[in-house]
Amino acid sequence: MHCTPDQTSHGVKHSRVTGVCQSAATFSTLPFSNTTTPPATVHYGPTTKTTDIALGCAPIVFRKLVNLVFFLVILAGAALLAKELVDSREPLNAKPRQSKPPLVQVHTLEQQGAQITLRSHGTVQAKTSLQLTSDVAGRVIWVNPALVTGVILAPETPIARIDKTQYELALAQAQLALRDAELSLADAHTRFKTQSPRHPQIRRSEAQVSAAEAQIKKARTDLSRTEIKLPVEALVTGKQVALGQYVAPGTVLASLQAVDEVEIALPVSPEELELLHAASDASIQLKPVNKQNGSWTASLARLNQQLDQNTRVAYAVASVSKPYEMPVPLRIGQFVEAEIQGITLDDGFRVPTSALFENSHVYRVQDSNQLERVNIELLRQEARSAVIRGELRVGDRLVLSRLDIMSDGMSVAVDATP
Repeated sequence: MHCTPDQTSHGVKHSRVTGVCQSAATFSTLPFSNTTTPPATVHYGPTTKTTDIALGCAPIVFRKLVNLVFFLVILAGAALLAKELVDSREPLNAKPRQSKPPLVQVHTLEQQGAQITLRSHGTVQAKTSLQLTSDVAGRVIWVNPALVTGVILAPETPIARIDKTQYELALAQAQLALRDAELSLADAHTRFKTQSPRHPQIRRSEAQVSAAEAQIKKARTDLSRTEIKLPVEALVTGKQVALGQYVAPGTVLASLQAVDEVEIALPVSPEELELLHAASDASIQLKPVNKQNGSWTASLARLNQQLDQNTRVAYAVASVSKPYEMPVPLRIGQFVEAEIQGITLDDGFRVPTSALFENSHVYRVQDSNQLERVNIELLRQEARSAVIRGELRVGDRLVLSRLDIMSDGMSVAVDATP
């Protein structure tokens, strides 16, 4: 291997070693000009030559050393990984691992027979509505100033008066006719008594007396009817009479609603209607919807058997007596909420809604901590609980938890946390 000299414009520098260099180098002359320059000889000492060779060969040795170390590290890692896999492998005769059963929460049935509360709402209405009319004809000469819409008037309160002149005249004429009939009867007795006590003339005079008495009675009744009075305590809902108005028999003078008793029609579903049929001692609590103070106790008056044609619901009618005499009056037209209590299902169980699966079945935990599916009938569902009926008994544990897979015979663990 030869050492190639590095040339410059002025001469020759030290040689660069490529491979194994000789101990001495000879350089030929370089023609820089026409003048021949004597060849320059460069002598290398021992120290200079050794340093140049080391600098040229060190990178190759270092790279080989790094590759060797990297290979040894990979080989050691692969050996450790293989050992770990061999150690973790289970022997062929090892027993399979047993998985723990899932943990579930349960609800224990404590008693049979569930109390049900039905909730509804309705508007207070008067049980009796009536229209006050005139029984006689005449001109109205007085109207009660208290006859105003929205006012409650006491019984026998006069509403209006009709001119009674003609009725007083009719009474006087009836009284005169009675006197004439009585005189005629006395004369007939005198004239025909000796012949027969039942002489036709006597019988005719007796009939005239009876007719005159009836006429007097009618005249007095018509005279009393010239003053129109309220038959019951009532709320005035309309006024149709005015002073000076001429009225005939049957003319409406005022519209009224009796306040001795009120009713509330409460809409219920056909299923709830059947529950009410079985309730013998149901009670109803009424409350105002505006959350103000006041509550009233009502009784179940009747159940309407006809469904509403528009809403397809039935009505349970509640009644309250003397609503305006209570500490907080229950007013006609007021909208109230109702809670119907006292309904008991003897064969039903009340359970949390989380115990229902598709509203058709529940899962019971047997004594062996295995699941058993039980079909049920949903009787009543509320916000947080439901009433169900099925092949259940007191003490049964019903699953409340939701598992990804649930089936008959599946093993579970019961959560003892209350």
